[in-house]
Amino acid sequence: MTFFTDRWTIAEIGSNNTILVRKSKNNILLERVVGDTSINSREIIARDVLEEYDLGIDIMNNIYILYQSKEGHLVLNVLKEKKKEEIQLTSEPLSEVFELNIIVKDKIIHIFYLIRISDEEMRYRIYHYYYNENKWNNHIIEEISVNKVLNPIRLIQTEKSILLLYYSNDKKIELKEFSMDKLVWSNNITLVDTENDKLFLDVLKMNNIIHMTYGEFISGSLVIKYNQFSYNDGEYEKNREQHISNEGSPSYPNIIFYENKLWITWVELNKIMSRSSEDKGMNWEPIVYMWKGSKDIDFVRYKYLTTISKDNVLLQHSFGSIYPEVTFMGFGPLDNVVEVPIKKKKSISIPRI
Repeated sequence: MTFFTDRWTIAEIGSNNTILVRKSKNNILLERVVGDTSINSREIIARDVLEEYDLGIDIMNNIYILYQSKEGHLVLNVLKEKKKEEIQLTSEPLSEVFELNIIVKDKIIHIFYLIRISDEEMRYRIYHYYYNENKWNNHIIEEISVNKVLNPIRLIQTEKSILLLYYSNDKKIELKEFSMDKLVWSNNITLVDTENDKLFLDVLKMNNIIHMTYGEFISGSLVIKYNQFSYNDGEYEKNREQHISNEGSPSYPNIIFYENKLWITWVELNKIMSRSSEDKGMNWEPIVYMWKGSKDIDFVRYKYLTTISKDNVLLQHSFGSIYPEVTFMGFGPLDNVVEVPIKKKKSISIPRI
């Protein structure tokens, strides 16, 4: 049926406590999921929300909902058991923020967002604020340029740092690292830099390996790609690069580790497609799967958070159904799929004169 691009977030904050947060008109709703899939309660957490919001959780199962109000202020709602606190973080209104993100790590609140600083040149600035020792500290991380589309930023928490992956322009993907010990940002490291424009971004980190997926325009068509990087002595080395989808109009790729398989899922013509690897990205199955159930339902792309350690599951985003049941789709048992062959480009042989 229809793929909706609205931001929806699912968070597991205990063995029997799953919440779903989404924006409806100008309100932010918090819904509680019972059992595996059913929603049994709903409450309005915030009203008069401009556009951007994000959800964070901590190891104490506290819930943090950050948004920009219509007046331009950043507002943080903190839900602790049955207690709710609303805090206006800004003394003066901000310009419209983009890519608003919140992370709570080691009891420190980190906030990231972009603000457009030049209308003529389509330039944006990436900001980082963190709350430590009863005061807010801030960094201007980077200025980026945009030609056509503002691409997402992605954040990864490690034991002693936060990794930021971002587009510095429409062609280049870079990485910076924030040290939790020194409270400083590293210099930027270029991971991907080709002549083709790119869209979308999703990442995972397992041990010292970064797994990345994005879309790249090749000969006028979009292709989902996979890149793998290993970290050693302060350097990132590319181990693998591969086309995952056929050329066409794929969008919103996700990268997911589930039951010893690495999956990349994406949307194409309102259907969920995927491809898997049994050796963590070094080789990929020669078949693309189309998930038949996605043709008959409305679905969204969920952001996924959890405080529960799971050895065999790792993801930041996944497609899933909405009502009446909430279910992830595009990976796992292949009970309801159609196989789609990978199209190989024909080589052209030109005889010598």
